[in-house]
Amino acid sequence: MTSRERFLAAGRMGEVDRKPTLAWMAEAEADAVVIETGSGFRSSVEGPTVLVDVSNPFGLALKKGIDLNKALKDDPTVGGNLLDGLVDEVREHISVGLRNGADGIFYRLHGACPKHCSPMQYGGHYLERDRELLGEASAATINVLFVAGQEELYFDFVSDLPAHVFAWDCELTRITADDVRTSRSGAVASSDPSSEITLLIGHENYLENLEQPNIG
Repeated sequence: MTSRERFLAAGRMGEVDRKPTLAWMAEAEADAVVIETGSGFRSSVEGPTVLVDVSNPFGLALKKGIDLNKALKDDPTVGGNLLDGLVDEVREHISVGLRNGADGIFYRLHGACPKHCSPMQYGGHYLERDRELLGEASAATINVLFVAGQEELYFDFVSDLPAHVFAWDCELTRITADDVRTSRSGAVASSDPSSEITLLIGHENYLENLEQPNIG
């Protein structure tokens, strides 16, 4: 099998000749790579599957130093408009990545953990925005939902979000593939040996500039 065939088959729970790998940026042996928007790395029949890196609206706010929870609490109208703008920005990131030749998106979902949101904050403000954006991208060849967090994740909220592959950092969260499978069907990607796809993404790739709590 080619790298591309292997990853796409595993993402759909099909048979593979060996377990595929998913890595941040181009690595010689990776079956799928996560790239930045506009990097110029395009998918090909013989090359790896290409996924464009997309932060969800809450993660984008963290990168920009915006406390969305505080904004929504202080003035729901102003905060709601701010959130709408971030949703539109994420939507554009997805559109540009797919137009530029990516096979799908690597959707980094931030906020679904106690460090950044209470369950009420994430479920009330952000969950349906994540569902909306992932649903709009569902026509892509293959999408990976990566739920970021170092603490107990709100799996009861995110387990049914639309994506071909569900990914997380089992080293930081201590959550196993079997734990995830109690509430999520389909392929999973992590460093847990029982995952359908091996995740080779370093912690620094998604934790940089996201260390500050955001629980306004």
